[in-house]
Amino acid sequence: MKKVKKTQETENPGAGWDCPFQDLQIKIVEPPPPPPPVSKPAKEKSSLSAEDLELLKAFSGGGELPELPDAEAVSRPVARGYQLRFALQRKGKGGKTVTLVQGLKALDIPEQMNICSEIRTALGIGARFLEGILELQGDQRARAAKWFTDKGFPCL
Repeated sequence: MKKVKKTQETENPGAGWDCPFQDLQIKIVEPPPPPPPVSKPAKEKSSLSAEDLELLKAFSGGGELPELPDAEAVSRPVARGYQLRFALQRKGKGGKTVTLVQGLKALDIPEQMNICSEIRTALGIGARFLEGILELQGDQRARAAKWFTDKGFPCL
């Protein structure tokens, strides 16, 4: 039987190799305890007026919200006196026909979005507002004019 000479390498393989993680130690750091709760000072006399206190109560959730108008009343701008014009355009759209509805520039953005979504579902077409002009996909002059007159808009 041969006796094997024990060397440093047989006792600790890889001892001659420099391990970059050799000096790293895992340290577990516990988070600091939460701060103690702050006690509220006794209620002081408010320097706000009665109107300010009422507004503060209304806007802080303590008061009730006022009644909002119906969505139907907001979405029908009949009394504004719009004059709508319908035009057809083929240039600049890759040869596709687009119906332009002009005369809705005075509408604000939520009203434009509402009209756009309603006409999309009613006519089953694509629609968008671009600089106050409603663009409808395809030749939709007759169908769009009928839809707008049903909604109370005067058409030319």
